[in-house]
Amino acid sequence: MLTHSNHSIPTGSTESFLWGVATCGYQSEGGYNGAGEPKNNWFLDEDKGSVMPTGSAAEFWTRYPKDFQTCQQLGLNAFRMSLEWSRIQPSTHSGSAPAPAFDLAALDAYGDRIAACRQHGLEPVITLHHFTHPAWLGQDAWLSEVTVDCFVEYVRVAVTHINRRLTEHHQLPPIRWYITINEPNILVPNTYFYAQFPADSMPGVNTSLRAYSHLLAAHIRAYNCIHDIYAAEGWTSPCVSLNTYCCDLYWSEKIIWDLLLSPQRGVKFSQLRDYATANARHLETALRDANLPFRRDLPYQAGRFMHWFSNWFYRRNFDLQPLDYFLQELEASPRQNVFDYIAIDYYDPFIAHIFRLPSFSDFEFKTRGFRSWLMSGITSKWWDWRSLPEGLHFFCKYYAEQLCWDGTGYRYPILIAENGMALRRKPDNSVATRRTDQIRRSQFLEAHVEQVLRLMDEGIPMMGYLHWSLTDNYEWGSYTPRFGLLSIDFTQERDRLMEDHLGDRPSETYARLIQHARRRYPTTP
Repeated sequence: MLTHSNHSIPTGSTESFLWGVATCGYQSEGGYNGAGEPKNNWFLDEDKGSVMPTGSAAEFWTRYPKDFQTCQQLGLNAFRMSLEWSRIQPSTHSGSAPAPAFDLAALDAYGDRIAACRQHGLEPVITLHHFTHPAWLGQDAWLSEVTVDCFVEYVRVAVTHINRRLTEHHQLPPIRWYITINEPNILVPNTYFYAQFPADSMPGVNTSLRAYSHLLAAHIRAYNCIHDIYAAEGWTSPCVSLNTYCCDLYWSEKIIWDLLLSPQRGVKFSQLRDYATANARHLETALRDANLPFRRDLPYQAGRFMHWFSNWFYRRNFDLQPLDYFLQELEASPRQNVFDYIAIDYYDPFIAHIFRLPSFSDFEFKTRGFRSWLMSGITSKWWDWRSLPEGLHFFCKYYAEQLCWDGTGYRYPILIAENGMALRRKPDNSVATRRTDQIRRSQFLEAHVEQVLRLMDEGIPMMGYLHWSLTDNYEWGSYTPRFGLLSIDFTQERDRLMEDHLGDRPSETYARLIQHARRRYPTTP
């Protein structure tokens, strides 16, 4: 049991450990960007045909009772879902405009879904921003300070209204677990470095850092806003954090946590560059000493050079000036703590795995010219991401030691907010292949859950494991990558299928692994 920010955070025992799944509203709900539907920042790309339309997605908006029932039957006790800002403060047009009114019926609907989640024995973990924003903010919303103000107002209205719906209408306690901003270290580079997400501005380092500054400032203000609401209402203090995409490149991920922790560590503004550089070297040394079992093939060797180059590039171009807005918010925060737990998403975090042997037959998006075609052929796709469960153990243990430990005990618990692997199956079923490593989802689950139990054996303050995802869904422009414990045949209805196209039944495997974990760690009275 950890005590932090005037509230207790349970960890370790299976009574309190969160075994669940993670989802995202835009990817699973359906009902966005069509005629008369709420528009988000992906509307123009969908409308132009640059990406597949979301359509009805996995129909979670209407199928949620059955999905929660399935989760309960599998033995899960947690469900991560997002509130979609564009549904809560909707417009049916794109482009900059005054902020429209909040849709109180949509807020009630989210409150009812969270209540149903609780009623099925599932602890809701609520994400407030999962890559998307309303279209009325424009494509480059996070380059503007105005968006931070708009986001905090959305958080204030949504958190207050939904929790009052829970407490007054459903007689249920308010939400306990929040994630403010999902994977800022994926949202920013995919928007302003790799141009994979919608944007109007040209990619670049300064543009990226400006977006980071506003996103991290938004997290700090949302964190304080949520805690203020709970204090004013007399509710038990919530647990609020952001989550990052786990990466072995310090400048991509761990620097975010180190910057957020810098006030607690007494690091002055003038010391931040040296502080970050020293921490980057420490991570590199720890990774080298860990001697993880990489498959050191030709693509890996090319990727190692990319890792070295990326480290050199980001260290050389690390500039605090574009982060000034965030650093001012950090300094002005009325609370020195600006997160209550560490949340990481573990897929394939190793830059050395960025390349694959050339293959030009599995592109999901149109390429623009020869260079784009070539790079698409030699860079890894979702189904090429390598499985290295030992890396999950390394990062959780390393972050526990470097971010959570205060010299006398662990200050923060660790949530694995996402972990999953992709199969390849086109939505029309014209292509349905095995992974090159031949791994099935059940094998992936067995290997990664075993690492979670190993961490618990070692006393690392683990608070939960959320598998991405419950069902196949919309993966940012495509339905081809399949991440679901339950499969969907998109040529038929959106019915959930226990067996995937390889004959695997991963949801049953996950249920068995959870039962085993609970026997291995009996619940405490």
